[in-house]
Amino acid sequence: MALLTQKDINDIKAAMAELAPFTEESIIYRTYIGMTPGDPALGTPDTPNYTDTEETAGARELTLEEVTVSGGAYIIGDMEFTTRRTTEPKYEDRIVYTGTSYKPKEINHIWLGEVLFWEIRARRE
Repeated sequence: MALLTQKDINDIKAAMAELAPFTEESIIYRTYIGMTPGDPALGTPDTPNYTDTEETAGARELTLEEVTVSGGAYIIGDMEFTTRRTTEPKYEDRIVYTGTSYKPKEINHIWLGEVLFWEIRARRE
């Protein structure tokens, strides 16, 4: 017999969704879908294409201690977004938060029988 049942996991997810209005902020999650070729003759570069989705996520700036112990992986101003999205985030995706676009640098999932949420550490573009 498993320690956690599917009902337990569903209850945890429902509780997280119920708390979301109090703990999460609005973001636009930009899912990368491909590139539009540029024109070398005109000097225009390839352009990435995204599909935008309005979501909510926990958002916080990394602490000075986290930046310091990262060995240069992070800088002041890098953010961590905790999202309950059902699809796996990719490094090519972008997150728009308070009008600023962030590029994922590290993606981790919190697993409890299945993915409960994703932690995405990102840098301002």
